[in-house]
Amino acid sequence: MAEFAASARASETPASAAQDAAFDDPMRCAADEAARERLALKRDLMMVQDHLADVEARLGRLTPFLRAASLLRMAVKFLIGACLLVWKAVTFVWRWPATAKRIEEASFQSQRLTFDAERGEWTKRIRVPVLWRNLRRSFGLFQPPPYAVRLRQRLGLARRPRVLHAIANVWVGGSTQLVVDLHDYLGHRIEMEVITSALPARGSHKGMTIRLVPQPASPHLVRSVFSRFRPDIVHVHYWGDVDEPWYRVIFEMAAEFGCLIVQNVNTPVAPFSDAPVARNVFVSQSVFDQFISTVPATVIHPGIDLARFAPRLSETPGAFDAIGMIYRLENDKLNADAIELFIAVIRKRPATRAIIIGDGSLFAHFRSRVEQEGLLPHFEFTGYVPYEELPAHLARFKTFVAPVRQESFGQVIPFAMSAGLAVAGYRVGAVPEILQSDETLGETLEETAALIVSLLDDRDRLKALGRRNHAIAQERFSVEKMAVSYHNLYRDVAPRDFDMTPGLPDAIVFPL
Repeated sequence: MAEFAASARASETPASAAQDAAFDDPMRCAADEAARERLALKRDLMMVQDHLADVEARLGRLTPFLRAASLLRMAVKFLIGACLLVWKAVTFVWRWPATAKRIEEASFQSQRLTFDAERGEWTKRIRVPVLWRNLRRSFGLFQPPPYAVRLRQRLGLARRPRVLHAIANVWVGGSTQLVVDLHDYLGHRIEMEVITSALPARGSHKGMTIRLVPQPASPHLVRSVFSRFRPDIVHVHYWGDVDEPWYRVIFEMAAEFGCLIVQNVNTPVAPFSDAPVARNVFVSQSVFDQFISTVPATVIHPGIDLARFAPRLSETPGAFDAIGMIYRLENDKLNADAIELFIAVIRKRPATRAIIIGDGSLFAHFRSRVEQEGLLPHFEFTGYVPYEELPAHLARFKTFVAPVRQESFGQVIPFAMSAGLAVAGYRVGAVPEILQSDETLGETLEETAALIVSLLDDRDRLKALGRRNHAIAQERFSVEKMAVSYHNLYRDVAPRDFDMTPGLPDAIVFPL
């Protein structure tokens, strides 16, 4: 048996060895190929390092020239700025009556109602820092950006899908704020640019790539923007009216390039329907119900930074006897009669003070009407106030007044709600939807003024309304929630470009 086993092993060895050799040969070949590739990569890496060292050496020799060029550029820039400053100074002196008027307006908007403890009354005093800011803004000197993009996360993708925001102007307002918020909260996931027909009159936004195509829109300029950026989605922030021809060119170009279109209906106007829109987005249920959408549609409320507009821990003296508003003083939402509501309240309740925050074409009329009524000591007109300072101003009154004649959403009301303020005004548009109640809203001037006076005379009710409004804002108007809704909408419209993790729940992190 031993001899048979030995002979059997002997007879099997050559075949087994052949099989092992056949099995090992591909493995050995793969190992040899990997070794050769490793050596080739190492050789290429060494060559790249040599090239980099050579480039660094050459740059080292150029460093003095580069520094000199940088200093020269700075000197030229400084010289140009100095020349412009001198030119402006000469212009201001030459046009002294207009300059004096600007200084007077800046001084007027820098007056703040301040309680004089010695005299026991409210007086107006000019705040020097505010005066300096208003003078700079009035004369166009050293303007800070109206909006500045601040990414909540660093970039995490080499190739991000592209969204082109189309908006008729990027002035201060809710639609521009929406575009900035989407940059802030989705900029790490999505590459964005903006195309517009009008820039702010004073200052320029920071952190956004904005392409200017003035009205009437040139198809050639619009086509060049599309050709350079190649968007996956064109997000149109539509408000029609006199800007409809400009928007029409945008829609036509989006169709020409085969881009998917998302249309935000931000004002009470019918959606643009002469183009293949993938999705309509309405900023409130009120606007959604008002117009018929022939394509799939959804409602996404604009969000706000709840932490920024959180209630203040300490109450500002006199806040319960003050009313205020924050609006662009233009005829899109307000009209010339908006100031009459404040005048009526103070006529009924002389202990009340009114703080009017905002600037625009209606400013002069508002001021004139208050002067005619002899109520200027009760009013404070701040003019334009930077976004960062709005929470501090909201802390100065407990009742926010919305004297609007039409309203599609209006972010300033959620600002006030988040800050724990009561809100009162006219029963129009989306205001009852935002407040989820109409108990503080009236139909007529007299009815609304009476409602506001009754609120001012009932501090417990003011506090209760403030707590309720704060809770509603926390639940419904988070900017993070809004950003996720828009990202999910982009992903639903163009899943191939925007779905980073197919089949898995989305993960969008907004670190503190």
